[in-house]
Amino acid sequence: MGTDKGTIEVAGATLAQRAAGALAGATGLAIEVGPGTSGLPSVREDPPGSGPLAAVVAGWEALVRRSGEKRAAVVLACDLPDVSAEMVAWLAGQPDGVSVVPLLDGRTQPLFARWAVSDLERAAAQLAAGVRSMREVFGPDTRYVEEPEWGAVASRHVLEDVDAPEDLARRALAPPRSGDDWVALSRLPLPAATATAWATLPSCGAVVAFAGTVRDHAEGRDGVEQLVYEAYERPALDRMAAVVSDARARWPVVARVAVLHRLGPLSVGETAVVVVVSSPHRPDAFAAASYVIDTVKEAVPIWKYEHWRDGEGWGTGAQPVRPR
Repeated sequence: MGTDKGTIEVAGATLAQRAAGALAGATGLAIEVGPGTSGLPSVREDPPGSGPLAAVVAGWEALVRRSGEKRAAVVLACDLPDVSAEMVAWLAGQPDGVSVVPLLDGRTQPLFARWAVSDLERAAAQLAAGVRSMREVFGPDTRYVEEPEWGAVASRHVLEDVDAPEDLARRALAPPRSGDDWVALSRLPLPAATATAWATLPSCGAVVAFAGTVRDHAEGRDGVEQLVYEAYERPALDRMAAVVSDARARWPVVARVAVLHRLGPLSVGETAVVVVVSSPHRPDAFAAASYVIDTVKEAVPIWKYEHWRDGEGWGTGAQPVRPR
C-alpha cells in the first residue's frame, strides 16, 4: 500500500481505529500489536515487522500478562474496512477448547478468527523454533466455519481485506449500502453507469447525470495533455456532503444524489467528476444537479494542475475556495 495500512482512513476513521472499535465493543480486553495508532494499549512483535505469527504471539502474551491467565483470543487484522463488532462478538462467544476459523470462498481467515489456547501455545512454540508460517498452527480439532453459518451475523464484506490501493479505491466507489447520498473521491475511473443505476428508483421519473471530462484546451492553453487533481481529502469529502445537504434543503423532493470526483493524473477524455440526481420530476433534478456541480467546483478544496503543449501550471479557473 506504500504506507502503514492501519493509518489509512475509511469513512472518517483509520483502519486501526475501526478494528479497535470492533474489538473494544465486543471483548473485555484488547491489545494492538503495532506502533500505537489504534488508541488501544499496544505492544510490538520482536523484531517489528517479523510477520503475522510473531504478531499473534506478541499480542497473546501481552493479554496473558495483563489478565494473569491464559484464555482464547480473537485475532483481528487491521486491513478489513468493513469489520463489525457483531462478528467479533460472535467469534468471542464460541465455546472454549477449539479454534474457530471462518472460511471465505473456501479460503481460511486466520486473521479474523478465534484462537484456542492450545493453538496459541503451539504458535508460540513454533515461533521459538524459527517457524513463521501459520500453515501448521491450527490443531486437528479446529472448527472451520463456512459462510452460511457466520453470514447469519455479518455480510461477506467483513472478511474482504485491502492489499493494494486498487482494492481500497474499488471499495470507496461502491454504492452505499444504505442512505441516499453517495459522495466519494477516487484515483480510479469513476463508475458513472453504476451511479446512474443506483440513483434510478421506481418513484423517480427523472435522473440527471453529469460527467465532467478532460478537454484538450483551456483558456490560452492549446494542446492540453493531462490534468492532475489534488485535494485535502477529508475536508473535501465533508464539504461535498454539505453541498448535497444544501441541495436537499433547496429541493426537498430530490431522491438520490451521487457526487464522485477523481484525484491524480487524468488524460484527455477521462472523466474527472460525476454528479447524478434523481427526483420525481425533471425540473428539480436538473436544478439540483446544476447547483451541486457548480457549488462543488467553487466550494470544495480540490485543485487541478494542467500540462499542455507549451508548459504547465495551475488551472486557469483556479480561485480561493469560498464558503458554500
